[in-house]
Amino acid sequence: MKNINKFIALCLTLCTAVATSQTQRYLSPVFDNVDIQTNIQYASNYTVITVPTTGHTSLQPLFFDLYTPTGDIETNRPLVLFFRTGNFLPNPQNGLVTGTKNDSITVELCTRLAKMGYVVANVDYRIGWNPLSINQFIITSTLINAVYRGVQDSRACVRFFRKSVVEEGNPYGICPEKVTVFGEGKGGWVALATASLDEYSDLLTPKFIGPDFTPYITEAINGDLNGEMLTGLNPLNGDTMAIPNNPGYGSEFQLCVNMAGAIADSSW
Repeated sequence: MKNINKFIALCLTLCTAVATSQTQRYLSPVFDNVDIQTNIQYASNYTVITVPTTGHTSLQPLFFDLYTPTGDIETNRPLVLFFRTGNFLPNPQNGLVTGTKNDSITVELCTRLAKMGYVVANVDYRIGWNPLSINQFIITSTLINAVYRGVQDSRACVRFFRKSVVEEGNPYGICPEKVTVFGEGKGGWVALATASLDEYSDLLTPKFIGPDFTPYITEAINGDLNGEMLTGLNPLNGDTMAIPNNPGYGSEFQLCVNMAGAIADSSW
């Protein structure tokens, strides 16, 4: 009988341990509700989305919605930057049901992560390219430029949070050394390129050179990979293409999650 009682006690202990591990913070939902702050501006930069109608780029404010667990007293939490899909085009012109920060899958993923204890920024980023051109060089060039701008914006957002820790007393309660860039679909392109594109020379392979031997991306026009360099003017129309955002803080992060996104070149 004593052996049976010991066996039962052991089973109960194991069950308790399993139940505890299943509700462990950052692995399982431990909060019932989530607080959402909308439209927090992290940067502003020049978008090409207005070129078809105005002939020029325009300065676009960039925002994120912040998801945090309700009632959480932890102030040193891992941060997830989430980038939604949408084919680098505005909704509904992209012909999809996705393309905004309010996409159902985006809201659901951000909510689930916040219930697990993470701080989650649902990040908007610049879009715009020309998938309808009959010129393959234009299609490739405008697409890689869209990815490049997404990389600049994602890194600017990382720096925004680091800046908030240093200059504002960490109002979002994050650990600046535990940052994840998480993207879905075209947002996955952004996340993976942000993680892998670390040298401008990676953009000088023949794949990214036009028929006139001009690179699709030139730092002097498009800005540097981190988006910390003030560019000159686009020689084609005199437009400014990029301005610095949150310079002087680190753009690095610790984890990339790519959900159904591609990469422009395997060499990256």
